[in-house]
Amino acid sequence: MAHDGGTPLPESTPDPLTPELAPFVVQARARLEQATDGLEHDDAVQHLEAAVAHAEVQASRLGLSLPVPEPTADALALGDGSVVVVQRMPDPGQPA
Repeated sequence: MAHDGGTPLPESTPDPLTPELAPFVVQARARLEQATDGLEHDDAVQHLEAAVAHAEVQASRLGLSLPVPEPTADALALGDGSVVVVQRMPDPGQPA
């Protein structure tokens, strides 16, 4: 899938959701879309980072931990002709 004649975006297939989780994911996506609609890119990234931090806290309360991936970059098509590249770096205080 190419965007504006540029480099093709990587095709990724997420893990399939269980029927029990699907409604929660739909609700979370809708809330995230509503919360970031109209935000400047930097503000949207800050909101996403806060959402991930909140998810990590909630997961830890359930005795779960979110895996910290190796540094990667993903391209996100925003639908308005622009693409954002998101890179997550491991926390320097965390063991690799």
